[in-house]
Amino acid sequence: MASRLLHKIVEPYLKIDLIVMIFLSFCVLWFSLPAGILCLMLTFAVQVYHGKFTKSKTLDQIDSYEESMAGDRDEIARAFTENSPLLLSLIDMEGRLLWSNQRFHEVFDSEDSFYEKVDKKTVTGFFDKPERQVTIPVGDRTYRVTAGTMHNYDRDKKMLFWTNVTGYEIVKDLYGDQRPCVVFINIDNYDDLLASSPSDEQSSITAGIDKLIRNWAHDMDAAISRTRSNRYVMILAHRHVEHLISEKFPIINEIHKIETKADFPTSLSIGVGVGAKTLHELQGYAADALDLALGRGGDQAVIRRNGGDIEFFGGGLTTVEKRNKGKSRIVAHALQQLITTSNRVLIMGHVRPDMDSFGAAIGVYHMVKRFTSEVDIVLGEAGEAIESIYEAAVSTGRFSFVKPERALEIVRPDTLVVVVDTHIGNLTECPKLVGKTDKLVVIDHHRRSKEAIENATLTYMEVYASSTSELVAELLQYSGDRSDIGKFEAEALLAGITVDTKNFTVNTGVRTFEAASWLRRSGADIATVRGFFKIRLDFFQKKVNLIASAEILENGVAIAYTKDYDPAMQVLTSQVADELLDMKGVQAAFVAGRGKNITMLSGRSMGQINVQTILEKLGGGGHLTIAGAQLETSPEEAIHQVVQIMRDMEIL
Repeated sequence: MASRLLHKIVEPYLKIDLIVMIFLSFCVLWFSLPAGILCLMLTFAVQVYHGKFTKSKTLDQIDSYEESMAGDRDEIARAFTENSPLLLSLIDMEGRLLWSNQRFHEVFDSEDSFYEKVDKKTVTGFFDKPERQVTIPVGDRTYRVTAGTMHNYDRDKKMLFWTNVTGYEIVKDLYGDQRPCVVFINIDNYDDLLASSPSDEQSSITAGIDKLIRNWAHDMDAAISRTRSNRYVMILAHRHVEHLISEKFPIINEIHKIETKADFPTSLSIGVGVGAKTLHELQGYAADALDLALGRGGDQAVIRRNGGDIEFFGGGLTTVEKRNKGKSRIVAHALQQLITTSNRVLIMGHVRPDMDSFGAAIGVYHMVKRFTSEVDIVLGEAGEAIESIYEAAVSTGRFSFVKPERALEIVRPDTLVVVVDTHIGNLTECPKLVGKTDKLVVIDHHRRSKEAIENATLTYMEVYASSTSELVAELLQYSGDRSDIGKFEAEALLAGITVDTKNFTVNTGVRTFEAASWLRRSGADIATVRGFFKIRLDFFQKKVNLIASAEILENGVAIAYTKDYDPAMQVLTSQVADELLDMKGVQAAFVAGRGKNITMLSGRSMGQINVQTILEKLGGGGHLTIAGAQLETSPEEAIHQVVQIMRDMEIL
């Protein structure tokens, strides 16, 4: 090594000296032959002397210096590794501890002590991913561990560098725990709550609610302020939000215990904003979360985190019907203004429409037809669920239906698109249509989902309503001359209400029967409506077989699935789920079957089990007592997923 080093350093200069000496010797040789020969001989002698004596001596000196440096380097490396502030350890691929420095021994007495505190898989994982960093807690300390290879030819050993980051982790945890979170609290149905109580008790009810909310805030060292009679804003530390999540917001159930004269319990809607970069964004997160909680019927807490993650808690109460129809009047007027200022109107429900979706579309079509003739209903395929009523609509000759492909061709930015019986863009008959217009109206009765359409010009979502057909029936009563509704339109709306209320047995209120009464007065015939629900014999046989295969689990949960295919599987599963609720001891029912290229999953409940929150985890939605989902998996796997979700939620 020394010889090569000398050659690289000295050799270029020796070549230059030799060239200069030879050149001068030839110059002397030009003037004097004897003198020139003598110079050449001297040049040769100098080169021989350098090669035999000077060069070897220099090499010896360099070798000696290199050995000295190597010794010093080893001594420095040894001193550094032994006295390094870092913990250093050498391991092999089996996880054996081959070597460690003094600081390492101060933390780990032996190899056994080391692996009592550290998982062997954690350190051996560096051989698979050497570039990774791992944070490992050891007692009251935390270390960040990185790895380095000893030599290129010794890849079966890793040097681990342990950096004490305890202080950093403490500061990080403190920052995470103390980050501010904004909470908006709304007292649901506050006006109806007070209106249902005697005037001398109203102040005590208000004081009781206020005391409970403020005590709740005080227990979390939170700042709280009442901004309106039914609205609070609260600022609290992030660590308390995590505690509320683990406890599942107990105040949601505690507020129910406040006694009032109303025929519904007191409830709260809570929106929590977490993890935003600025306080302004945090406020926006909390406002969005509260809107989502209110849109889902109230009595629940919604958390919106940075990145769009949303979590739901509560929502166990049946939604309370609003007695004031003022909002229906306002929405009807606003919708009328949008219709009159649009050159064309397109109406569409959800994909694979049911009777409620189709009936609501027919009702809106009638409303629009009073102001413009440029109106169409977007319908991809009339399945078994609406086959009879669709044929009846076509036979009247008064309705125009277009395919989704045609709708995309005729839509313009100023076209009004009305979406009924869904508020999720991807579930509509033509999802691309939602983004093609600047005028969008949503009319729905389902609980608001996090995938809700955000850019709607007008949104009318009332969770208390039995069906979208009920909402449309009320809008018709406040839009111009309400006496001109046709017999078929009244029957279509009544059919929509009938199917979503199970023949007026579930999820009905005073306004439901008022809407049905108005439709009956408008000419709706019960016998004709009943005819829309007639089914095929083979369909009935499949229904009976599916009911016979049902299994009742603990807590009154019934499950059933079929491997048979049916184009009307959505209707089949929903009817079977309804039938299972009539069985003694059944509190909830889930039924799955294979439809066209997809598995249909229906959930029904008597109210004790929230089927909407269960199926929401599978991408579905609905109400407390009625919900559905569509999955790519097999019906058997769909039921297994439902069972697992209920076990995770401790329902089973």
